Amino acid sequence: SGHRYVDDLESQNDEALEGLAAKVKLLKDITVGIGNEVRESTVQLSQMNDAFAETSGILAGTFRRMNNMAQRQGCRWLWYILFLVLVFWFFIVVWWFRR
Repeated sequence: SGHRYVDDLESQNDEALEGLAAKVKLLKDITVGIGNEVRESTVQLSQMNDAFAETSGILAGTFRRMNNMAQRQGCRWLWYILFLVLVFWFFIVVWWFRR
């Protein structure tokens, strides 16, 4: 009877150990997946940072050229931009109410 009790306890321990091993494997797989996601996200963020830096440089150059043009032409460019903004606003309003 004592030997059977020990065998039962040992089989319960083996089952619990198998369950724990499965949980540890699951946690390991999740951790590896998180690590992979972090690495991929880091690469994507780095690429986005490079793209934003490039875009920032392009916009800064465009804005600088626009300011140079504005200084050469005086105040006339402001009226052109104001006109374009009003036309754009008009088309947006017409489009919005015709939907």
